[in-house]
Amino acid sequence: MKIIICGVGRVGLSIASYLSMQDNDITVIDSNASLVRRVSDTYDITGIVGHASEPEMLKKAGANEADIIIAVTDCDEVNMVACQVAHSVFGISKKIARIRNKEYRDPAWSNLFSKHHMPIDIIISPEEEIAESILQRMNIPGTTNDMELVKGNVHTFGFIATHDNELAGQTIGDLYIANREYDFRIISMIKNNKFIIPTETTTIDDADEIYVICKKTHLMNVLERLGNNNDIYSNNIVIAGGGVIGEALCEHIKNHETLSKNNIIIIENNLDRARHLNKIHKNTLILNGSALDDDLLQEANVGKSSVFVSVMNSNENNILSSVLAKKMGAQYAIALSTNKLYNQLLPDRFIDAIVNPEIITVSRILHNLHHGHIQSVNSIRDTGYDLIEAQVKEDCGIVNVPFKELQLPKNISIVSVHCHKTNKLIFPTSDTEISSLDTVIILAKSSATADVENLFSFSINLF
Repeated sequence: MKIIICGVGRVGLSIASYLSMQDNDITVIDSNASLVRRVSDTYDITGIVGHASEPEMLKKAGANEADIIIAVTDCDEVNMVACQVAHSVFGISKKIARIRNKEYRDPAWSNLFSKHHMPIDIIISPEEEIAESILQRMNIPGTTNDMELVKGNVHTFGFIATHDNELAGQTIGDLYIANREYDFRIISMIKNNKFIIPTETTTIDDADEIYVICKKTHLMNVLERLGNNNDIYSNNIVIAGGGVIGEALCEHIKNHETLSKNNIIIIENNLDRARHLNKIHKNTLILNGSALDDDLLQEANVGKSSVFVSVMNSNENNILSSVLAKKMGAQYAIALSTNKLYNQLLPDRFIDAIVNPEIITVSRILHNLHHGHIQSVNSIRDTGYDLIEAQVKEDCGIVNVPFKELQLPKNISIVSVHCHKTNKLIFPTSDTEISSLDTVIILAKSSATADVENLFSFSINLF
């Protein structure tokens, strides 16, 4: 597919690097020559220096032959105009734009982005997506990650094995036997910073990060049996950073059925922003100052908080403030960070979860780009693996074929099947057969799109 990406900041760069692995023809446009040069030198991507909304720049980028335009510059208006020009002048069929301003995304003006006005097919707000992702982590305390599948009926979550939860030293097979009344499977592990797909003979070691898949109805029971504390929300929720993400998270918490019962405290360093938040959020305590200041953390009573979330503009400050909060006694600490090195803090529980905004944004865009039977594509942290769910149609080559007869490529595996008729989550054996309309959940390398296409006998080129 021919794809044009407007803007190669962190969001644009993440999208470009991922899509370039899928044998797509990628061209990026940005006014920053050094950013364009870095992308062109690092990936098999064509770079053009210029303003993304100008017709001449889009023409130079190959808009006449493009299938998709993804406009993710830092300016909402540039993104909107780029999509308008792509539609009106070049007839590009799919247009995706990042829109950060809440005023533009107000449902009252939804008609603005219709086909006959400013035609944008998909609107992405990374800040909203990040806030929703953090809220999802808070819904399932003690986990490092959580992915909803099959319309929320199935969850895949990550957590750290420790001697405290008595998992370390067991084999996966022993774990299944001891908990045979619950249907779950361990589909992957991060052991010594390496991603592996385990077998039943694999031994779980202290500090391993384990990814489990199960039905939503069994989720809390499975977490409890695996030793996770899933009942921690009885005190304050502290948010370090009152920017767009922090404010969006605050609003989500207030609208949440369970979390809204907690008091919310926001720590914001900028005085003007703190005053603004104080006017808007009447029932929220706003503290002005640094989230790295011990006295202010004491004033926020962080040591007795249920959750501490750091969403400031600095990776380092987010990590450091979350580590401090955890050390002071916060039960669950979450930090926003794009630096992969900080993931090494997870196994030792210096911090409970790290949310990478780039991975969230890429996953969300891929979710909206899928074609045909693909329901979602979820990146598993920075491992280079994805969890893909696809609905199987009657004409698919794997329907009614026993698993022992399927020729699965080595870099993909079917980890579970959600049965359409029984609503059960099946962990396939050699005799399992997939039926039409079942949902298949696949673990695959991010670069394995072609292999998955061949397996399913229909295109999952995500577009």
